Amino acid sequence: MEIRSISSTQTFEIRHPILRAGQPLESCKFIGDEDEETLHFGAYEEQRLIGVLSCYVNNGKHFNQGKNYQIRGVAVVEKLQQKGIGKALMLYAEQLLKTKVCNHIWLNARVNASSFYTKLGYLEIGTVFEVPIIGTHQCFYKKFNQ
Repeated sequence: MEIRSISSTQTFEIRHPILRAGQPLESCKFIGDEDEETLHFGAYEEQRLIGVLSCYVNNGKHFNQGKNYQIRGVAVVEKLQQKGIGKALMLYAEQLLKTKVCNHIWLNARVNASSFYTKLGYLEIGTVFEVPIIGTHQCFYKKFNQ
């Protein structure tokens, strides 16, 4: 497996069926996708895109000091889930964000994916909340460079 930078539109190939199934393709475009500091990564196996992850400069409501990144759109093709691809993408993103003097990495995860993030050392913050059409979520974070 190889992880490399990709464009925001390349993420749609995985974002759509995994995170936005049954919704219009446009629902895969996230605010900030085209910002200069936004990063998109793809995991490839034999030149086939199998997983994606995006990182956005965003302090969110919980972090108001320094530079903080939000991870969004973590998705792996269904038949390859739970094989370490999502973990590899997360660790790759963390290593890169550490070099950018990032104070926190945070994300809003579907509640059914909570254990994935806690196993990676992320801590819960705030209360569980509902994202319309998508489902119940929890915010997680990890401190860096402090």
